[in-house]
This record gives sequence, C-alpha cells and structure tokens, in this order.
Amino acid sequence: MTSTLKKVTSESLKTKCTERDQRLCKSVLLKTMLQFIILGCPWVLGLFMDGSKVLEMIFLLLNSQQGTFIFLIHCVFNQEVRLLYVKWWRTLCATHTPKTEDPETTTSQL
Repeated sequence: MTSTLKKVTSESLKTKCTERDQRLCKSVLLKTMLQFIILGCPWVLGLFMDGSKVLEMIFLLLNSQQGTFIFLIHCVFNQEVRLLYVKWWRTLCATHTPKTEDPETTTSQL
C-alpha cells in the first residue's frame, strides 16, 4: 500500500496537513475508539457472566446506557455542539424570564 501511495502524484497527497486537520483526525480516532469500547466491552463482559447475577446486572446497565454514552461522546464532548447548546439555553432562558410587575399596580391592590 505504501509503495502505491508513493507512486501517486496527486495534489492532495502533496499538500501538508494543517493543525486543524490533525486535530480533526485525532478527534475522529478518539471517538471511534470510545465507540468500540462502549459497544464492545459490555458484550465481552457478557461472555464471562456464567450465571453471575452481579455481572448480569452490570451487563444490563451498560447495554441500556450505550445511547447515553454515545450522546455524551458526540454532543457533550464536541465543542461546537456545546456552544450551540449554550446559545440555545441562553435564548430559552431569556424568553422565559419573569416579567417584573409595575409598582403602581402592586400598591393599588393593597
């Protein structure tokens, strides 16, 4: 494979990777490894259950929370998504702030 890649003279291979590309590649590799761990470890644990109720409960807990873990990896740990959530939350809170009452109407009711 390396000999084939060395023979290729395309412009895309001649360009150098930028720091942003390297960060993106590291991020994708990290997320891929974490997904393999999240999806694989409970099933490896399932192979060793052998009738143990404690291991069965851990197996069920880990398998039931896989979606939560994947959400955390792809949304909560992603800076762009976090910034969008903060922006959305601030907009939501700004629209639901309690309105202050007019002091004249409050005193006239007493």
